[in-house]
This record gives sequence, C-alpha cells and structure tokens, in this order.
Amino acid sequence: MSFDLTTLGEIALGSDGAVDGPFGSNLKASSYTESGIPVIRGSNLSLGLDEFKSDEFVYVDDDTYIRLARSECLPQDIIFTKKGTLGQTGFVPQEPYSSYLISSNQMRLRVDPAKANPKYVYYWVSSKKAIDKIRGESEHTGVPKINLNYLKKLPISLPPLSYQNSAVKILDSLNDKIALNTQTNQTLEEMAQAIFKSWFVDFDPVKAKMNGEQPEGMDAATASLFPDKLVESELGLIPEAWEVGTLSSIVEVIMGQSPKGTTYNDQNEGTPLVNGPVEFGVYHPVAQKWTTAPTKLSKDKDLIVCVRGSTTGRYVVSDGEYCLGRGVCSIRSDDSPAFANYLFKSQLNNLLNLTTGSTFPSWSGPTLKNFKVVVPPQSIIKKFESIVGNLCVMMAQNTSENGSLSLLRDTLLPKLLSGEIKLEEK
Repeated sequence: MSFDLTTLGEIALGSDGAVDGPFGSNLKASSYTESGIPVIRGSNLSLGLDEFKSDEFVYVDDDTYIRLARSECLPQDIIFTKKGTLGQTGFVPQEPYSSYLISSNQMRLRVDPAKANPKYVYYWVSSKKAIDKIRGESEHTGVPKINLNYLKKLPISLPPLSYQNSAVKILDSLNDKIALNTQTNQTLEEMAQAIFKSWFVDFDPVKAKMNGEQPEGMDAATASLFPDKLVESELGLIPEAWEVGTLSSIVEVIMGQSPKGTTYNDQNEGTPLVNGPVEFGVYHPVAQKWTTAPTKLSKDKDLIVCVRGSTTGRYVVSDGEYCLGRGVCSIRSDDSPAFANYLFKSQLNNLLNLTTGSTFPSWSGPTLKNFKVVVPPQSIIKKFESIVGNLCVMMAQNTSENGSLSLLRDTLLPKLLSGEIKLEEK
C-alpha cells in the first residue's frame, strides 16, 4: 500500500481552509457574552485523543461573530493551539452547536474530504509522533509557539482514502465506547450524589413521613429506618435520634507524609506515590513515580484529597495502595467507603471556607478531623452503602475498562497510521 507525502496546507479546503484565530485586540475578554456563538479556547482541547470538552465555553454575540467570520469553525474542523500548550488538538463535534469561533491562541484546519478523511487527519496530528514534532520545532523564546505558516507546511503521510476510512472506523469504535463509559459514570455519580443529598442533607424521607407520605422511590423497609420528626441541634434541624459529631468520629482522616526524595524513582520500584493532582486521573490515581520507603498509605476505595495549594479539595478514588505525600490525605471507612466519600464531598464547600493561608490555602489535620457533621444511625449508613456502593463498583469497572480501551487505542494508533496493520479497504 502506498502512502502519499503531502502537507496540511495542501489538503485544506479552499483558500480559507487553514486560518488563525482573531488578532488579540479584535477579540477581547470584554467581547464575551453569557450566550450566543461559543468560542473554542485551549481549555476545550486536549493532548492526545481525549474527547473534545464541550463545556465551560465563553460566547460572543452575532455581530462579533459576523465581524470575525474568517475565524469561524464548523463540525469536523480540527483545532490547534498555536501559543502555550502546544500539541493540543480538538475535533469539533456535530453537537451541541452548529458553528463556533476560535480564540486568538488557536488555529483551525478544515480538511478537503476529497483529499483526506478529516477524522483520520485529526488522529494523525493527535498522535505522539506529531505532538513531539510540533513541540520540538516550536519557537522556545518566551511562551512556546507556532504559526499558521508552520501548520500549513506540516507534513503528513496519507494512505488511500479507503484505508483512512477503515482506520477511522476502528479508532472511532474504541473512542465511542470510552465516551459511553464516561457518560455512564457521570450519570452514576449524579445518582449517588442525589441519593446522599436527599437522605443526609435535605432529609427528604423524614419530611415525607412528617407529612404522612411514603418517601418517594423508597420501599417500606428502608423508609422504616428513618424517623418522622426533625429536632434542633447545633447544626440546625436534624432527624430525631441522629447526632452531631466530628468528621473523625465517623471516618478516618489520614494526613499524608512525604517520604525522602532519595527514595523516589520512575522505574516502578516500591509503592506508587500520590502527592497532588499531577497524579490524579479521571477517577483513580495515575502512578507516575514510586518510593521504596512509603510512609502513610491509602487503601482501596479511600477518597484521596488535595490538602494544600490552589487545588485543595480536588479528589480521586484510590484503587489500591498508594503512598500519601504531604499534599494529600485519605478519607477512609473500611465498612462504609461510599458513605465516607459522599459525606466528604457533600461538605466540600463548607470545608473550603476553613482553609488557612491566603496565598497558599491548606487544611490541617485537626481542621478536617474536628469538622462537625450530622451522624446518622449505622442502619441507615449500611442501607446507603448497599445501594450506592454498587454504583461505585460500576464506576470503577467502567474506569478500568476505559483504561484498557485507551491502551488498546493508543497501541493501535501508530500502527494504523503507518500502515503496519493491514485493513480491508472499503
């Protein structure tokens, strides 16, 4: 099978197939509106093949969009960062918008479908080989940057369209399954948080029984666990017979302690170290460095939480044993890990108000351990655990499957792009 060496500029659609974002002074922050035409910024892009981030958009009104129409982008366009985090890309989805504008630090490529499959080109420019090339050839004085002329001259080796289409079909099927699992996990997380809020924050079952009603969506056995009265407490009205206690009276708070730097390695020797969001994945930690002299350790299903700096409050769920550095802590309950995790999450905003240090906010162990919470009876905690614990298991399984699918996709990608894998061309 033959590959044709060409450039991104040569496969662009028409004279405006590759364009810059608006000049900075033409698209100021003051131009942004709360609704209208969405603006694609670097925060919507990713390194590699992560899904296009269709949230946290800023917008411009129709007049601004028309004035800057040359920098419009449409579904199936490919977006590149030209200044800052080079190598970031995005493939504009069909939904939820029909048109966009790119920000000043982005560039847009619109591929001529008669010359190449746009999605294949996206996979090609998002590969590690392409990212390394762009970064290696960028201007390094000050903020790393490339320009539109460089993008147009970037070489790409293309197989026949029929092969491109077959390769895209394989990669898309893997990405679609990853996206479905991610969406499922978002739904499961929302369900778990909604149940916790209803039971332990809003006290909906208690209020229903106070009104002589059956708690919505709850069987009689579960409803019988809840009282039919609210009483005053130092935290306001709480269900009768429930208590007010400290966070440490219901969960274990394990503050991290960094091992000596001389024990660190990146050779998978010892115990993986978690010290902050650098080691945080989407759902579980991601091992990047190890220590041969671990100090404090997490357990499976602990909530690992950042306790220092601007990322205080960010968290992941432990999927095994990790060494806890001083930048994190573990929230643990051996008997009720799901309840412990959602209890902490539900109080996160209140806890963030208790950080100390204006330039470097942080939590101390006593601040977390002595934080007052409502303590329900064990019978209700166990019932919550039996329901939401299963949702957490499903989320963990989906996350694990996504890890395997991502590894398979990333292994196949260079082989498909090089033609090493022979495909039936359709």
